[in-house]
Amino acid sequence: MALEDRTEAPTPRRRQEARQEGQVARSVELNSALILLFALLIVKLCAPWSADKLRRIMVDSFTHFPASDLSAGDVANKLVRVLLEATAVIAPLILGVAVVGFVSCALQVGFTISGKPLQPKGERLNPVVGLGRMFSLRAAVECLKAVAKVIIVGYIVYSFISRRQAEIAILAGSNYVVGLKTIGKLTWELLLNAALAILVLAALDYIFQRWQHEKQLRMTKQEVKEDLKRTEGDPLVKSRIRQRQRAIAQRRMMHEVPKADVVVTNPTHYAVALKYEPEKHSAPVVVAKGQRLIALKIREIAEQNGVPIVENPPLARTLYATVDIGDEIPAHLYQAVAEILAYVYRLSQKVASGRHGSAFSSNTTSQ
Repeated sequence: MALEDRTEAPTPRRRQEARQEGQVARSVELNSALILLFALLIVKLCAPWSADKLRRIMVDSFTHFPASDLSAGDVANKLVRVLLEATAVIAPLILGVAVVGFVSCALQVGFTISGKPLQPKGERLNPVVGLGRMFSLRAAVECLKAVAKVIIVGYIVYSFISRRQAEIAILAGSNYVVGLKTIGKLTWELLLNAALAILVLAALDYIFQRWQHEKQLRMTKQEVKEDLKRTEGDPLVKSRIRQRQRAIAQRRMMHEVPKADVVVTNPTHYAVALKYEPEKHSAPVVVAKGQRLIALKIREIAEQNGVPIVENPPLARTLYATVDIGDEIPAHLYQAVAEILAYVYRLSQKVASGRHGSAFSSNTTSQ
């Protein structure tokens, strides 16, 4: 698939798969620049302590000898002790560089462990693929980075030496202690300037790596559809499931219409079936509702089963819009529904139902 056809942003599943395969946006240049900068800072902070420690090690090594002849064991013990002490001197630098390298990688790619990049791939031995990588955009950028680093560092060294010519010239006739301090100060400034310049270049490289990574992750419209099918299911299947669920709910709703006390209609656009059972509910409950064809079906079932039908368009629209199936009607509709139920009970001359209607009317009046 041509890269130009990949116009869609990658889905979360695509990003997760890429991370599992080790495809992440990471700049090696940024790691190197941060390690170099923090190594210089650690050396600068620890230089007095390290110099004093190394001086003591050297003095102790050349001044404290046993009175008797040295044996091979004595030499080995002395060497091990010197190495341990020297390791303690450079330990802050080693630990600091390790921590900075780890944090830098973690901030760029997170905590991702994948062995797939280490697996052998036959395409890496393909000369055509190798030539493609050699003349790719990434290869061109890597070449430009190398050239830019040489030019930037060279310019920094040249400009630094040009500005500090006078200080460098007097080193030849100065005291060696003063000369060493001056050389150390100049070296520190030069390396710090170079490290900061490389850090800026590395930050630009990281931005490019993220852009390149996002470009490679982009998907075609068809790939997005296939990915959504895998993650959320086939839309066609989900649509059919929803249709079946609606059909089952509709059939269950229609079975409740014959049990209703009254059906309130619009008269044809809306139909709402109500049932009042004072021993179960404090107010009438909507057992079925619908509009257009479903409303006509509710009316048909109500007529077949002798359920009274009352036309009240405002009440029918309000009940349909505000009350879900299985819920009691809200308090502000008590009076209107009570009048309808009282009328239905009187019309049908059902003594028991009439008591229900009277009870609901009295409850409404009290509220």
